[in-house]
Amino acid sequence: MPNFSEIQACCRELPDDSRYFPTDVFQLLDKQKLLQLSLPKKFRPQDNFPVFKALFETGKASLSVGRIYEGHINGLKLIEDFGSAVQKDFYFGEAKKGKLFSVWNTEMSSQAVKAEKKNNSVHLQGAKIFCSGGLEIDYALITATMRGGKQLLIIHLKEYPQLNEDWSLWKPMGMKNSVSCRIDFTGLKVSLGMLLGNPESYEQEPWFSGGAMRFAAVQLGGAEAVILAVIEHLKKLNRSQDPYQQQRMGIMAVKIQSGKLWLEHAQKLYENFEDYSACEIVNFANMMRSSILEISESVLHLAERSVGVQGFMEDHPLEQVYRDLKVYLKQPGPDLALQNVGSYTFEHYSI
Repeated sequence: MPNFSEIQACCRELPDDSRYFPTDVFQLLDKQKLLQLSLPKKFRPQDNFPVFKALFETGKASLSVGRIYEGHINGLKLIEDFGSAVQKDFYFGEAKKGKLFSVWNTEMSSQAVKAEKKNNSVHLQGAKIFCSGGLEIDYALITATMRGGKQLLIIHLKEYPQLNEDWSLWKPMGMKNSVSCRIDFTGLKVSLGMLLGNPESYEQEPWFSGGAMRFAAVQLGGAEAVILAVIEHLKKLNRSQDPYQQQRMGIMAVKIQSGKLWLEHAQKLYENFEDYSACEIVNFANMMRSSILEISESVLHLAERSVGVQGFMEDHPLEQVYRDLKVYLKQPGPDLALQNVGSYTFEHYSI
């Protein structure tokens, strides 16, 4: 059983530095076998621990760590879904050794990554931004435009010492330890064996949209960390008996508990996905991310009301997690996700 108290203690020692990768924390995650928990059974060193519980607890310890950890889980999921037998044996073996994976898709249109086959290799041009984990990651799954569509490739980052971390676009208010820098792949030549799946595999449903369940679980962990910071503050000031504070805390507690119900159902769906249609999985993910976004924003608002200006002072228990959650909630397409829930409802609900 993972010791999340130990992980939280390790995360509390992290400097709030946008170029500091949390190496010690990920060594601890590896030691506690959390980097391997989503692997197929033959590669797992122990009985499985619920993935969404792990994402939640990691997010509660540090949203930056949770972001990198979610990317690791995502990368392994893509290899499981689209990798060849040879790729699965190799990369899952690497994950078992504690190697880190990530998925980097975000790019500026003017610098979009393109790939071209030449003889027995693939030549890359372009850059990705918000590359969480940076060059501390061992294997980065990136998307590149190729003839036929958007292609996934697995880049063995340690084999390309010419790669550099560009910090010019990473000056965030929060989520600093996710070290989400820009990396330029122009000039890289990789083998055909690094192609993963077919063109357009990456955006294949239900897991392209369904993956939102993972980051929502991390966000909810951050929202619970906000509540814990508020409780610590109010108890220290002997204000836990104030009726207005109790009312606000009651509202926050109800919201977090409702979020945990989403996590429980997400775990059941994840484990029994064959019982659901692709449309049902996508719709559930859209509902879950929308609900946890609302929960988290409400918790932040109530926490701000409860603590006041003291919560925005450096070194206050609330200050960093508040900033981190504010930034991490800025996931793409929230309005479209909710619109799609409405469209699904009109089509599938009947009087």
